[in-house]
Amino acid sequence: MTRIIAVANQKGGVGKTTCAINLAFGWARMRGANKVLLIDADPQANATSVALGIPFANGPRRAGVGVMYEVLLERLKAADVVQTVTLEGNEHYSATSLDILPAHLQLAEAEAQLMGEFHREYKLKTALAEIKDQYEVIFIDCPPSLGVLTMNALLAANEVIIPVEPGVFPIIGIQYLRSTIDKIQRVNQELRITGVIPTMMDRTVLARETREQLEKSFGSALLPDIPRRVVIGEANASGKDIFGHDPGGDIAQAFVRVIEEVMARG
Repeated sequence: MTRIIAVANQKGGVGKTTCAINLAFGWARMRGANKVLLIDADPQANATSVALGIPFANGPRRAGVGVMYEVLLERLKAADVVQTVTLEGNEHYSATSLDILPAHLQLAEAEAQLMGEFHREYKLKTALAEIKDQYEVIFIDCPPSLGVLTMNALLAANEVIIPVEPGVFPIIGIQYLRSTIDKIQRVNQELRITGVIPTMMDRTVLARETREQLEKSFGSALLPDIPRRVVIGEANASGKDIFGHDPGGDIAQAFVRVIEEVMARG
């Protein structure tokens, strides 16, 4: 069965998109071409900006090129919208590729337009039915909210990964997300929390206390830390995943540890 992993947290600024990008790109680099699909379900379209360029995600719509917006409104099939991204090789990784179901800023309009639709929370699940078996794993980058788009992702997924930054409010927010996931599991019994990723971790007391609290709440579900580093922003700005931008650095190695653990939990 294809693993469909929603990367979700209703709080913004926790490194959610960074995690989704580097989990997907790293998985493709470690496992080979044509095994990974990254779905950008966030109207900010940041994952699409990194994979396909800022003009694709934020500029004028390209004639004849579909995006997530049309898929959710059932105007196009997912197979007709998927784009293939080529990942250049380097001294650490061979050249490979992965697919992306891209977003555009116009996706923000879909939330309102779906409100009157029947089974509006199941649009993504229905759209993926025809293509999911082509992939080993599908990652969904969710928006920082618990609206219709995130509900679509959680009802289509069979796993959730939750990035969490240090702090008191993120801990409070994750408990609300956990309650939401519990409710969704009543109708999507396949859904489970695969892991929680502590992001932006440093040597502060706050970071240490956050990790301790996460260990108490999630136990063995806690995944390896992702340290706070400027190189992450530099990679995003250059339109590359961390494995293409700084393949030998400690952030790349941190994501390798996370990916290997997620693979093992399959």
